[in-house]
Amino acid sequence: MINYDLWIKEIMMGKIMNCFGSRVHFVGIQGSYRRGEATEQSDIDLVFILDSLGMEDLAEYRAIVQSMPHAEKACGFVSGRAELLAWPKLDLFQFYHDTQPLYGSLDELLPFITRRDIRQSVSVQAANLYHAACHSYLFEDALQNLKGLYKPAFFLLQAKVFLKTGQYFDKKDALSTHLTGIDAQILEKNRCNCFSPSSLEADYRLLIEWASSLIAEEK
Repeated sequence: MINYDLWIKEIMMGKIMNCFGSRVHFVGIQGSYRRGEATEQSDIDLVFILDSLGMEDLAEYRAIVQSMPHAEKACGFVSGRAELLAWPKLDLFQFYHDTQPLYGSLDELLPFITRRDIRQSVSVQAANLYHAACHSYLFEDALQNLKGLYKPAFFLLQAKVFLKTGQYFDKKDALSTHLTGIDAQILEKNRCNCFSPSSLEADYRLLIEWASSLIAEEK
């Protein structure tokens, strides 16, 4: 298992600040490391925001990432500040809540995040998931793709529960206490990541019917 504190807080942050200095607007972490749910297979999802971003900056940042131990685990979001502030509003809810600040703050995004944007985000993500699941079942490696298809369901459930309760639950255990019925089944599939040929039809039926219901709810 990667020593996260050493990797990001001592080595990566030091290299970033030495290279970019006062131009760094924000650095954060997302995903399973942010939630304390990382495994040996987990990527390290970094958010890196500069005052402005050019190709030279990308080249410098790429060199930093490639110099790191376990560089193959690094991924994430990179942007200039102006681009982030002008980002499509329906993406900002999840981005804000799933990012733990390591340097700087994303609070300037809060005025842009409205309930209408969150509802639109749910609708768009559900539609994309519905299409992806149907396409995968028909034309791709249906069994191999199930894990990737169930992964974004967690983020949809977070947004759905937030719209109902006004609370954002970043851990699956906490989120599960607010779920019943098909929502609870979807989260359980997301958590166990256990898919087999014998349950293929049922797993796709569950996911497609759930995505369809979300599309109808947000109509």
